[in-house]
Parts: sequence; structure tokens; C-alpha cells
Amino acid sequence: MPKLYNTMQNVGRAKYLVNFSNGTSAHNDGSPFYDVCIFKNKIKRDLFIKELEAEGYKYK
Repeated sequence: MPKLYNTMQNVGRAKYLVNFSNGTSAHNDGSPFYDVCIFKNKIKRDLFIKELEAEGYKYK
């Protein structure tokens, strides 16, 4: 499985949310497992996304 990430805004009380899958973790049914990072400001979110892309993650 490829390394993927996606973003969401204004989910509950979270301002910015980034979901990312490393391509190896999966649920019992084989679907990818997504980790979550929550951010309060856009600058930190954008820095995290740049780090993910440097590691080979692709936007889904």
C-alpha cells in the first residue's frame, strides 16, 4: 500500500486535522489504518505536511 495523507478542517473542536497512513498498518479487513494529528494553527500543519511529503507521502 502507498503512503497517503489527507486533511480536514473544523472537525469537532479541532481546527486542522491531518490523517496519514504509513502503508503498512492495516485493519483486520485489510483497509489501511490512518493515524491522526491535530493542529491549532495553519503554520504547524503546513510544516507537518512538508515533512510527510519529504518522507514520500502522497495527498489522497
